[in-house]
Amino acid sequence: MKNIKARYIWISVAVSFLIAIGLIIGVTQTKGAWTQVFIVLIAIVFIYMTIAIQMASVKSFRYKPKPKNYPTMSYQYPTLDMDENLKKKGYKPRVTPYGVSYLKVDGTNAFKIVLVRNCEKYFNQEEEKENKSSPNRSLEKCKKFIGFEIFYDYDEDTLRKLPDFNLQGNNVYYSGLYVEEHKITCPNYIEPTEDFSELYETMKDDLKLTALETEKEELA
Repeated sequence: MKNIKARYIWISVAVSFLIAIGLIIGVTQTKGAWTQVFIVLIAIVFIYMTIAIQMASVKSFRYKPKPKNYPTMSYQYPTLDMDENLKKKGYKPRVTPYGVSYLKVDGTNAFKIVLVRNCEKYFNQEEEKENKSSPNRSLEKCKKFIGFEIFYDYDEDTLRKLPDFNLQGNNVYYSGLYVEEHKITCPNYIEPTEDFSELYETMKDDLKLTALETEKEELA
């Protein structure tokens, strides 16, 4: 019944109601064992009506939240080999089934950039085998962490999820972006606080991203 449309369930409720009336009238016209049969059928019909009305009500009056309008920020897409550029900037690559994860530690700051080239494998990651790779000891001294997840491969479901990637806390700033033909877009731009503004600019410089003027004007 979960896959049946609400209007069909309401129609079945109306039909059940008519059947129930007919059965009630039938009870008055029968005697003996048939009376018991009609009473049992009436009980079954009313149980079905109760369940059907509840399900039809849920389907008909389900709350549908309005889509949120997030502030977006787009950057000019750099015409360079992103992987080679990040390596030159000192980022250490880790190849994954869904792309490449780059990490750079500078003093007490950690910079992470993930280039996602297979969104299906990204959202269905298999657990890595234990002791496959040793933990990065350099992260233990880090006090601030900033990361970008850049999707080269995505679908409509990915674009719906991306705004939730963006967050900012006392020690963490994270952002989800996707690559279009001529630009890279953040669908839920969060203005970095003073603690992260310099790190954010460093990340942009490492990626060679330049905010598009139209986006700057809209956010001003």
